[in-house]
Amino acid sequence: MSIGSELTAARERADMTIEQLSAATRIRTGLLVAMEADDFSRCGGNFYARGHIRAIARVVKADPAPLLATFDAEHAVEEDKSRREERAAIKGPTLHPARPRWAVVVGAILVGLMGWGMVRLFTVPSDVEANASKTAAATPVVTTVTPKATPTPTTKPTTSKPAKPPVPTKTKLTLHAKGDGSYVTVRDKKGKRLFQGLLGTGTTQTITATGDIRVSVGVPANLSITVNGHTHSTKLYRFTAHPNGTLTKPE
Repeated sequence: MSIGSELTAARERADMTIEQLSAATRIRTGLLVAMEADDFSRCGGNFYARGHIRAIARVVKADPAPLLATFDAEHAVEEDKSRREERAAIKGPTLHPARPRWAVVVGAILVGLMGWGMVRLFTVPSDVEANASKTAAATPVVTTVTPKATPTPTTKPTTSKPAKPPVPTKTKLTLHAKGDGSYVTVRDKKGKRLFQGLLGTGTTQTITATGDIRVSVGVPANLSITVNGHTHSTKLYRFTAHPNGTLTKPE
């Protein structure tokens, strides 16, 4: 499991809501939701992120050591990668082989084209006369045959059954923020992140994906949810939106 999933599971085992954990740790609810979604970019740096992890673990009675070890391992890989890219950027200039002299090649091609044009200039009249004499000597006679009228077949009217409406395969999710808004994370059925951020008061976010859409919210009461034209309100901090317009609690 990821760090965010471990934090969420520990909070749920402690039977605490996001608001209760925020009051106990003095960490904003939006930042807590982001950390549970594995987004530590809002912490202000690795030092502060480690401090938040320790504070949350202390309140929910969890061991912070494995969480900090996982955090340090993941972010050490990112720092090593950035150092390698910086070393590659400061390498010395690369010497390229000398390019061929294209002016000489283009000049030779132009001279050849001019010579071919002069030859054609003096031979075209005789060729035109020869072709004209051949055309005058062998003019074919074309006989037009009038086609017979084809009788129009009598067709019987066919009755077609009305087609059944197609079963929807895509989910269109619209989130409208009210009150103080809420921090939202949206993923598709394969776990790919489609949207993550804070929806302020009066803002609307629409996401369309094939199949189910998984949603995590900080304050469910501050959101109005529409799924394929069906409007919902929910108290769930995590739910799944389906193509048939329904919401369910994830298993």
